[in-house]
Amino acid sequence: MTQTRPAAGTDEIKAALRRDFPGWSIITTNRDRWWATRNPERDPVTGRLVDHFVTAVEADTSDELHAKLAEVTDGTP
Repeated sequence: MTQTRPAAGTDEIKAALRRDFPGWSIITTNRDRWWATRNPERDPVTGRLVDHFVTAVEADTSDELHAKLAEVTDGTP
């Protein structure tokens, strides 16, 4: 299998997204898809997983991913 290098600037964009949205892992695919994932949140009192907590977001571009992450985090990373 041949590996390709990420497009110029991809690493910098990922780093900026990670800074803007701490706790999220930023992933790109070889098909130019952008993903963000994070661990599920637990209720601090019961320790149970919070079922309405978004743990994955996907997008066609880094800008779209940023917008979707802002939406699921209520604009506060």
